Amino acid sequence: MTYLAIFIILKSQMPGTPRIRSLRNLYLHYHTMTQVVAGAFVGTALGCVWYYFINYYFTKYVPFIIEHPFEKYLLIRDFAPIPHLIHFQYEK
Repeated sequence: MTYLAIFIILKSQMPGTPRIRSLRNLYLHYHTMTQVVAGAFVGTALGCVWYYFINYYFTKYVPFIIEHPFEKYLLIRDFAPIPHLIHFQYEK
């Protein structure tokens, strides 16, 4: 498991917007505690599935997508091969 996947899993359990929304809905009696816990588990599971799908299935189609004329019109670029992207952008 990569560090990004671990970060996503831990981030879903940290205080933030989703957690505040779930507590707000619990406080306003829009949802029960069971619904909030089930939603947290489903959201975390779907986030992990989405991460796996993007990293292991979608990335092989990126060169084809980037070379399509519509994506060139939208100026979509792939910065994945650039190591230390933030440092690269800072120097330019």
